[in-house]
Amino acid sequence: MSILRHKLFLAVALAHFTVDVFSNMGSVLVTELGKSMALTTGQIGLAIGTYQLIAATTQPLFGWLSDKIGSRWFGSLSVPWTVTFIALAVLTAQTTNNFFLFMILFGLGAVGSGAFHPQGAMHAATVVIRRAATATAIFFLFGQTGLAGGPFIAGLTLDYVGPAGIYLLAFSTIPLLLYIGYAMRGATDFQPAASSSTPSKQPVILADKVRWGAIGLLALLISFRSWAFLGTVSFLPKVFQNMGWSSTSYGAITSIFWLASGVAGVLAGNLADRWGRRQVVFITLLLGSITLYFLPLNSGWLAFPLALICGGLLGASHSIIVVIAQALLPGQKAFASGLTLGYIFGVGALAVWGIGALADTWGLTLVIQMGAGIGILSALVALFLPATRETPQPQPEGIPV
Repeated sequence: MSILRHKLFLAVALAHFTVDVFSNMGSVLVTELGKSMALTTGQIGLAIGTYQLIAATTQPLFGWLSDKIGSRWFGSLSVPWTVTFIALAVLTAQTTNNFFLFMILFGLGAVGSGAFHPQGAMHAATVVIRRAATATAIFFLFGQTGLAGGPFIAGLTLDYVGPAGIYLLAFSTIPLLLYIGYAMRGATDFQPAASSSTPSKQPVILADKVRWGAIGLLALLISFRSWAFLGTVSFLPKVFQNMGWSSTSYGAITSIFWLASGVAGVLAGNLADRWGRRQVVFITLLLGSITLYFLPLNSGWLAFPLALICGGLLGASHSIIVVIAQALLPGQKAFASGLTLGYIFGVGALAVWGIGALADTWGLTLVIQMGAGIGILSALVALFLPATRETPQPQPEGIPV
């Protein structure tokens, strides 16, 4: 694949994979370390939710800073920052069993994730301008693979090596981190500008009236969906640890949940273009929520196909929701995308806090099952979103719409 031959693109793609692997180890790491620190479910939720909230809310800030001062140092240092602080958090938990100290270091690790993603996505889209859409899709595929691999890698490492294996994983990234620093040393931040003497080839987008009612409905849908999807996947390790599963097993089922969401998202996007966005969002969320009710009730092999189906259906609407947000904020697609992604993961972090707190009183299984009802509410809200009404526009040959 020619895009991967571009050293800067390959660097940010591999960096995306690495930072998401270490970031998404969190749910398995906190669950396993929680045994020695005697953590409650609420504390586990607090740690995971805090990481996710910091990673989500710092992205706009670092995006703004990258525009102002450049991204070379953010790109070179953000990944080793996350890897280092995750390793230090594990070391602190092992040596002190102090939850507060662990939380500080674990939360600082999220800053690296927040710093990387805005400039990583920018470089992915600009290193090969003529293939920006393809390059961005490949960049996010590397990240989604990292999200899926993180829990399984963490579980396997903890089972067969122990917490010390996390330090070995961190050290193993050093050659990659050196390559990232080398590849980004000459990174140039730029925005292609249309010259006054050269007519722009891009169509001028006239700002339509912003539909605030529809935006409010979409925000409500995202809130419910984030509880059902992000809240659930964050506690899957704890659910199955309570059933007596090993770290490898509950890491694997968490990875399956994530991976299914990425694959299903591609399929759902294609169906949405054919049948309409709100119809696909409604059907996938409804069926996924029904499946979610039965997921925490199965401790045997049936849990794996249920996780595959549930993760795929609940996660399928992710990219569709971003596209809907872009349509509701015409002419502001970059802003709409960033705002939507930050809101999705920010609300998801709050959901993790809420699930953890409620689980200490009502039990984790019941609270996860409550997420099925909340997911059904999100599906019902989808029915009230504006219908897909696209005015066909002439497209350059070979560019997908």
